[in-house]
Amino acid sequence: MALIPQSFIADLLNRVDIVDVVGQHVKLKKAGANYQGLCPFHSEKSPSFSVSPTKQFYHCFGCGAHGSAISFLMEYSGLGYVDAIEDLARSAGLDVPREERTATDVARQQQAMALSEVMSSAAEWYRQQLKNSSRAVDYLKGRGLTGEIAKRYALGYAPDGWQGLEAVFGPYSNDEVAKTLVEGGLLIQGEQSEGSPVKRYDRFRDRVMFPIRNPKGQTIGFGGRILDQGEPKYLNSPETPLFSKGNTLYGLFEARQAIRAQEYVLVCEGYMDVVALAQLGFPNAVATLGTACTANHVRMLLRQTDKVVFSFDGDSAGQRAAQRALEACLPLMSDDKEIRFLFLPTEHDPDSYVRAYGAPAFEKVIKEAMSISSFFFKIASDGHDLTTPEGRAHTHHAAKPLLLSMPPIALRTQILRELAIRTNTTPTELEAFCGLTIVPAPVQASIYQAAQARAQTNPNTFSNSGNRQGAPWQASKGSAKRVAGQNFEPPKAPTDLAEQMLRVLIQFPHLGKALDSNERALALKAAEQRSANALALMKDLLMQCDLVELIPGEDGKPASVGAGAFAMFQDQLSRSELAPMYEVLRKRVMGSDLELEGAVADLSGSLKKLELIELKQEMTEIAQKIAGSTANEQDRVRYRELGEKLKMV
Repeated sequence: MALIPQSFIADLLNRVDIVDVVGQHVKLKKAGANYQGLCPFHSEKSPSFSVSPTKQFYHCFGCGAHGSAISFLMEYSGLGYVDAIEDLARSAGLDVPREERTATDVARQQQAMALSEVMSSAAEWYRQQLKNSSRAVDYLKGRGLTGEIAKRYALGYAPDGWQGLEAVFGPYSNDEVAKTLVEGGLLIQGEQSEGSPVKRYDRFRDRVMFPIRNPKGQTIGFGGRILDQGEPKYLNSPETPLFSKGNTLYGLFEARQAIRAQEYVLVCEGYMDVVALAQLGFPNAVATLGTACTANHVRMLLRQTDKVVFSFDGDSAGQRAAQRALEACLPLMSDDKEIRFLFLPTEHDPDSYVRAYGAPAFEKVIKEAMSISSFFFKIASDGHDLTTPEGRAHTHHAAKPLLLSMPPIALRTQILRELAIRTNTTPTELEAFCGLTIVPAPVQASIYQAAQARAQTNPNTFSNSGNRQGAPWQASKGSAKRVAGQNFEPPKAPTDLAEQMLRVLIQFPHLGKALDSNERALALKAAEQRSANALALMKDLLMQCDLVELIPGEDGKPASVGAGAFAMFQDQLSRSELAPMYEVLRKRVMGSDLELEGAVADLSGSLKKLELIELKQEMTEIAQKIAGSTANEQDRVRYRELGEKLKMV
């Protein structure tokens, strides 16, 4: 078996027009350099779905869906990666070449195919067993479920036996059969004693079975609920090559249409809640399968809808689970998204609450659920006395990592301002504590102190009528020029240059790959002066640029510099731990018409400006020494050298 060469994929993306590919399924209208339409991946009334012909990339500013023409076919049509490539190749009149794959690649694909077939066969067998078990049927009826709901979620039953699945797959004594079943999490294999046969038995016994399906509807795992007393009450499949709790939401396949119709998704803690709520008129529910909510969970949800409501028990365990969900949500927030937290009384779960009080009452508490900002304040101030300096400081300490994790959106600004009011501080002080603004460099310390002193004696010296959010050296035109008897203007922090370079590199990664060590140091320093997030992003982006393979193209230029390069690189960045931050940066460049020649000029100009700032900074420091009579002859020589360099930059 063979692998599709990366050079062919790059060439294919350069040849096809993503506007044509998407336009076959989405009505697009020209909007400046790009095309816009209603997003096919979530319900919306105004277009937020943008397709860039120059970047060969689509991006939804509502749900965050993005990718290349290949990604679109996979997401919209449910095609596999290879199938999507072959479909595109046919439309472009190309034959898909193959490279020989390693034995590991072949084995991995064969394993995935075998496991997929096994899980499908097991799900069908469990479903048939449910029909033959009056006890299991009575249990489901007792929970208020109908046959229609059981069919919709493909519910089944695992009989109370040790080798039930032998009826489907053959004897467990067959090592090949047993190996696949163990890998799929259906079989448990005990330790083999010397001289004794290995013990192999079914993982799920005497349990109602809930097939866990991926977005394509394929069974990838199971959840089992015991019928009578016993532990564990709920049992999930273990992690397998097909199934990962952190990347799977139970019921998402079944709930997709209802989520779009209801315009929100309800996230519960268990699969029985999901199925019961569907029976009771809330088919837009999903569950996190007994694990903490992850960033991948949140990303999947926000691609379906703009509103997410998490439902947790009101006890301490529910509070901890909600806090983990909050931490997963904050990095992915945008101002057009709404996330709420619903805490039910400790004696109720969603199923029991609806049965006790009715669907209208449950709808009411969903609408009144706690906003993400309210829960933020609750978590940050929990257990802290805001009437004391210590309590307010502890609150700042708790809020700092949460604020730092958020993208620079309006909601973060509003939360920060509200938190400042609650803790009797100013937004500027809170921003500085959290590292959200640029802290003056050591060389500017005396300037900063002078400006602060002037502000205390005469608040009107600030240029923005008392607004203290500006940089300290903006207090007045003359106040920043006199330090130690010398007149000079301190160099400004190059925040705009850091942003400019980030925008260039995310569009043209091969330029980042070509930077030398001195140029990288300048870029990192500029990012560090901007913010901690900018520094982390610049470090990761340079590393990602280094990973880009410069594939030779037909015209002599690297194929990875063509129109499809942007799309390929964004797919790579989506797998980074900083994917949410790249999402924000990507939004800023989607409308850019920057071409390679301009990008080279922008990057070169930014680096020259940074070098100039570095030289001036060093000259300023030496000038201070000279003014204070602390400079030595080496300092004076260096000062003259810097002056000569400045003439050459």
